[in-house]
Amino acid sequence: MPNKPQQALSLTEPSQPSIWQRFAKTGTRLFKQYWFLLGLGIVIGIAWAFPQVGKSHGAIEAQYTVKWGAVIVIFLLSGLGLEVRVMLHTILRYRLHLVVQTISFVLMPFIMYGIVRFLLAVGSNLDQTVYQGFMIAMSTSTTVSSNAVMTRNAGGNDSAALVNAALGNVLGIFISPALITVFGNDSLVFTPGARGRPDYLNVLKNLGLTVLLPLVVGQVIRFFFPKKVKYLAEKLHFSIINSLALLVMVWSVFCDGVASDAFHKMSGLDIVAIIGVDLFMYLLGSALCFLVARVPWPTQLVPEPTIVTKWRFSTKDTVAIMYCGATKTVSMGIPLINVMYADQSYGTVGVLSLPLLLYHILQLFVGNFQVPILKRYISRSLEEEGVENDEIESTRTIERSSLPTIVTNRRRPTATKHEPPSVQ
Repeated sequence: MPNKPQQALSLTEPSQPSIWQRFAKTGTRLFKQYWFLLGLGIVIGIAWAFPQVGKSHGAIEAQYTVKWGAVIVIFLLSGLGLEVRVMLHTILRYRLHLVVQTISFVLMPFIMYGIVRFLLAVGSNLDQTVYQGFMIAMSTSTTVSSNAVMTRNAGGNDSAALVNAALGNVLGIFISPALITVFGNDSLVFTPGARGRPDYLNVLKNLGLTVLLPLVVGQVIRFFFPKKVKYLAEKLHFSIINSLALLVMVWSVFCDGVASDAFHKMSGLDIVAIIGVDLFMYLLGSALCFLVARVPWPTQLVPEPTIVTKWRFSTKDTVAIMYCGATKTVSMGIPLINVMYADQSYGTVGVLSLPLLLYHILQLFVGNFQVPILKRYISRSLEEEGVENDEIESTRTIERSSLPTIVTNRRRPTATKHEPPSVQ
């Protein structure tokens, strides 16, 4: 008899999950958080094993099916996923666009130029094309797709990322060749050689058909059918489709690099130097974007000037500035290299593209590691702003509630003067 209550108690206690259940739960959580990074590793491995499939002019004609198709899908879904009102409002935010494009086209390339001249001054034993590849990589515009995808995943201002992606690539058609020409005058970095003239009309046509037109079409559809588009976005998971399209683009670009023997033509020292410098530039670019957007100030020592307070961007805008200012495009950069170095061999073009290609891979890896960190940063900032707003609102409520009391106290004596005589 004494054992029955213990048995009943043991039956009501919840069973502890087994080690395999805990392992599966942890694995599922990590997969949901980092599935894109796992996908990057898979597509790079496939590209390394079968480069002929996804390269340009290869088995699937990736210069059309991927480099056009994937970009069109990304920007069409991006146009469908954004409120038209928000998009129009973002276009008018010239200060944000000026910050992003200045970092992308001025700070990043000239900082890289200083690093290249430093490496030359200390006598680093790198291939000459590595220096040229560095300058070409940093002279390109922001990427046309991954910045918007990562900004959206981090909870940032994805409309700002989309506008700056389109704006940056339009400006890049003219600014990138001009920057490469300016740096090309330095004979220490660029060995004398003929370079083809970029076909601006062709690049502008490709950009208009793959980036601007799908974005506008998506916005028009969103404007006329907002409820249906929102329903499809939730059911079909547009953000996941965007990420998958981006993985397909990375696979094709990596196929081009492997097919051109770019990796085999470089020494181990060259590859390590490219990875190290690319990683340093991306982290430095992200830090510069954050500092410019948020402008830290020692308020405990010195009162913060009004101009700093007015300049500082919101946390959501800061995430968009980071992902747009520090990233570089492959979909525009590789064609630009092909045009400007049309007289060179395909292998030389592949070697020149390698710093940009590895920079693109690194920015995707590091950028996706930044996504959960930035998401928590935005959530924490919004919570703090909510607490401050609640305190301000409560203070105003107290002030409003106390005001009638004062008025009432002042009116009470006058009210007693007009009371009927019977009451007195």
